[in-house]
This record gives sequence, structure tokens and C-alpha cells, in this order.
Amino acid sequence: MSWDVKESGIAYFYRSERVNGKPTKIYVGRGRKGAEAEQQDRARRLQQQRDRQHWEAILFQSERATLDTAELASLVTLLHKAILINAGYYLHKGHEWRKRRAV
Repeated sequence: MSWDVKESGIAYFYRSERVNGKPTKIYVGRGRKGAEAEQQDRARRLQQQRDRQHWEAILFQSERATLDTAELASLVTLLHKAILINAGYYLHKGHEWRKRRAV
């Protein structure tokens, strides 16, 4: 989005859009019409920035919750192992809990 001043000294507002993958300047207008289009573009960019910040905050909260959940899961696993060991069980071949025999 830009104002181009031609040799006559008149400013014209253009938008940049991609047409068939190539950037192209599209004439919007001059004077009041150009100024209104510029305001609309600014408002649109501001809204896009707010939306981006909103979703980044949600993503951060989601990642934080995932990390907290993983930490909680590891603590629960550790507690589970401690309870089983305290109850007289042992880990046989690394994957099966068995009760120790009383000798």
C-alpha cells in the first residue's frame, strides 16, 4: 500500500496484490477515496496484528499446559513406583511388577 506521486504532482493510492504469483500494483484512487482506502488498510493490518498476538498468547498457554502436564505425569509415575517398592514389589525384566517372596 503506497501513495505514488506522479509528474503532475497528484498523489495516487495503490495496493500491492499478488496476481498469478507476481506482485502487482492495483490502483485504488486519489484524494478522499485514496485516504479512505489507506485507513481501511491500516485498520485491517492492525486487526491482523491483534489476531496474531491473540493466537500467539493462546499457543503459549497451550505449550505451557503441555509442559505442566508432562511434568505432572513424570511425578505421578515416580510416586507410583515408590508406592509399589514400599509395598514389596520389584520391577522384573524392566516392565513387569512382581511381589517379592517372603523367605
